Amino acid sequence: MALLLLACSEKRVQELTATSTAEPVKPTEVAGALTEEEMEDLRQKCEEYYASLTVHDSVRIAYLDRLLADKGRKLTANNRQFLMQLRQQFANSDPKQPRLTIEQALFPIFRIPDQRLGIIGQPVPDMGWPMEYTDLSAEKALLSKWVDLEKGYLDSTRMLHFPEALNLLYPAGKPRFYLYTTKTTGQSRVQDLGHYQNECADYYHYTFDEQALQTGDEVLFASRLPLDLTYENNPAFDSWYRSKLMPDCADCPSSHDKAISFAKLTGTENLYFMYADAFPSNRELYTPLRALVAKGENGKWIELWYSDIDNFGCSCL
Repeated sequence: MALLLLACSEKRVQELTATSTAEPVKPTEVAGALTEEEMEDLRQKCEEYYASLTVHDSVRIAYLDRLLADKGRKLTANNRQFLMQLRQQFANSDPKQPRLTIEQALFPIFRIPDQRLGIIGQPVPDMGWPMEYTDLSAEKALLSKWVDLEKGYLDSTRMLHFPEALNLLYPAGKPRFYLYTTKTTGQSRVQDLGHYQNECADYYHYTFDEQALQTGDEVLFASRLPLDLTYENNPAFDSWYRSKLMPDCADCPSSHDKAISFAKLTGTENLYFMYADAFPSNRELYTPLRALVAKGENGKWIELWYSDIDNFGCSCL
């Protein structure tokens, strides 16, 4: 998919089930305490659970169609435009030709530990060749014109930016976008594209003009579209979200049990932006995250957008 919907990847689904306790229970520890019959029962439950989390884009499109067609909804013009673009992304997605992170409907903002705040893009694995890791991301294709990312050139620097990459791509000026924090909205402009790499993770890192930010702003995500948000936390929605987690099925610890709702699209119900973070530094969390989650028919979990960063190092296991 073009959008950063990692929920459909095996890594994303397995990470989603873990909780952020001080000493996470590992699947092997759980398995050691179970009989063969109990293990088989757990295996079946986990397979069903993973299957329930894997939502096809057609389900997301159907949800958005119902939302857009509901005349009783008082969607603002901005939010209607956003939902239509989100629907178009799902309808036109091509896993072999993903778009740049900053060309998508939503893009996450994180502070990677010890690095500058940035818009974060993720590698896009070629699921057609699951045994061979190939990054199909548009960022990889763009930066490959200047550097071979496969050679591990970042052993000492970890982060390196390439200003010329976006200068050539946007000769008339780099894109402006809207910033969304836990409480406010601002505007900014993309600056440079870079690549971050450590022993267990790699990301694409866009710097942006931070002058629009106020001291203490907790920045979560951005969009090239203006969104009308109703800032509110919904404890009942958060409880429902946590009730869907199954920690015993997890391969890696995560911070999904720490996620809370903070805003909904004005004119909608049961459609919330959520996050887990520990501002100003997110070192305390295994997987700081951003998400747009809907509670669909019959309480079905529909993740319309998701992104995280892995502080635990799951890919090293």
